[in-house]
Amino acid sequence: MLMWTSYRYAIGSKTYVSCLAYEIPQHYYHRLTPERRQFTAYDIRREIYERLRIVLPFGFRIDRMTDKDKLNPLETLFTFFNSEVDSFDVMQTLANLVYDAHSNTYKVEEKKPIFESSFSVSDINHFIPWETFASCFDDSEHIVVNGKTLFKTWQRKLVPVPGKECCFRQDNFGWEPIWYDLDNFLANGEYSGYWTEKELEEWRKSK
Repeated sequence: MLMWTSYRYAIGSKTYVSCLAYEIPQHYYHRLTPERRQFTAYDIRREIYERLRIVLPFGFRIDRMTDKDKLNPLETLFTFFNSEVDSFDVMQTLANLVYDAHSNTYKVEEKKPIFESSFSVSDINHFIPWETFASCFDDSEHIVVNGKTLFKTWQRKLVPVPGKECCFRQDNFGWEPIWYDLDNFLANGEYSGYWTEKELEEWRKSK
């Protein structure tokens, strides 16, 4: 009950309570059954979905034909952005985005004329710790690479800093997937290291 109350209260809050998203899995992952972890992952994503729809500057809907159809609002949104939207200006043209989880297809309606909103990147970013929590608990989406169990979450897209080797900055727009080692995450929480998609592929090839 304490865990359920904590994340229900905290999801969507732009305060220090987002740190709970990294702390709760450390305390509860091994205490819960796989079925209970799976339910918790779904429940968190359902909360993210409902609150995300309030803050986005366009209509956002995920249609599911059966319970087996995936509900992962941030992954759905970021996947679309990465293929179709390359700036906040382009995002402002969206009126409605509908994702059919059964057929894995998107339907887009654009605004005419375009009205700017007060939306900021932080309106999305503060949901990412909670998707990280959900992904940690979603055993069905974990992968095993070179003997390590990994799970996927997201961060702001990073790009190289010109003229500075091994230095990166956040891109002006966009998010990218990253992968955590489950055991390391449960031990160290938000201070765990991670792999980008490119680093993960290189690591796979090196073994």
